[in-house]
Amino acid sequence: MNFLFVCTGNVSRSPAAEAVFRQITSGIHDTRSAGVSPFCPRPLSREDVRWADVVAVMEGDHRAFIVERWPEAAPKVRVLEIEDRYRRHDPLLLHLLEEKLGTLLAEIETGGMIGS
Repeated sequence: MNFLFVCTGNVSRSPAAEAVFRQITSGIHDTRSAGVSPFCPRPLSREDVRWADVVAVMEGDHRAFIVERWPEAAPKVRVLEIEDRYRRHDPLLLHLLEEKLGTLLAEIETGGMIGS
């Protein structure tokens, strides 16, 4: 499966989520991260959204951004509810991501994800 992690600036949360996800899944899934800001290191593109089977966004505003531009992506977008108050290697952020991404994986493994 292809997993896309999205935050605002693609500096802290989404790159950290990508790294944590790779670690907890032993790299068996393909991953990318991007940001919704046009000035971030890797701005989100239509191709990213099409490529992804799962789009994990940090906040509801990120989901709204994606669904407004690419409504067909709505079923595969999940909000992790992680506020923009952490630095990339903050132990609290990494712990929070482990919990949230573990829950996301469990949801996918039980078949409750795509198209729900």
